[in-house]
Amino acid sequence: GNHVLQKCINTMQPESLQFIVDAFTHRNRLVVQAAKHRYGCRIVQRLLKACPPAQVSEITQTLVEATSTLACHMFGHYVVQHLLQFGTEEQRHHLVRCIEQNAVSIGHSTVGGSVVMTALTHAPSEDKAWIARAFAQDPQVLLTLAQDRCGHAGVLAMMSVLQDRGDQHIRANLAQRLDTLRESRFGRVIAKRMDEFDAK
Repeated sequence: GNHVLQKCINTMQPESLQFIVDAFTHRNRLVVQAAKHRYGCRIVQRLLKACPPAQVSEITQTLVEATSTLACHMFGHYVVQHLLQFGTEEQRHHLVRCIEQNAVSIGHSTVGGSVVMTALTHAPSEDKAWIARAFAQDPQVLLTLAQDRCGHAGVLAMMSVLQDRGDQHIRANLAQRLDTLRESRFGRVIAKRMDEFDAK
């Protein structure tokens, strides 16, 4: 069924895909369940990309409301990242606010680093600063992200965003944990960058 639906989405006109949109909207939170499925998350992403925003507005609204859960899910986070990249400005605004408000749970999740990095890549400049400040509030979350394959790139981006605004919170928090950072592969990247900052 998965391959048939993906084939339909790839080859049919948006108006002909309404039956899939209807299936997702008529059953309560079915689209959230699909977003958490190994293959369902691909169908949701392709549908969002194939259809105009107005056609899938109810679907995207349901997904945005579930961001705090999906952003921490092994498959759901792909859908959140898709919305951050291709969603409307309003959807991106709501996603960023949710990431801010759930910085601790997202930062500690195994896939949170990818979501944070995508948000920092595609959010407007001021929203990037709000995201960075939210994560700067919790030193343990910063440390978790700094030692993560995807998360460490997000920490580097947050350091840069706040550095440009004269805000040293992230560097100050991580400076107290340099020994721990140097014990991990990705943490060493952060430690090296901090040493470079200090050498300037």
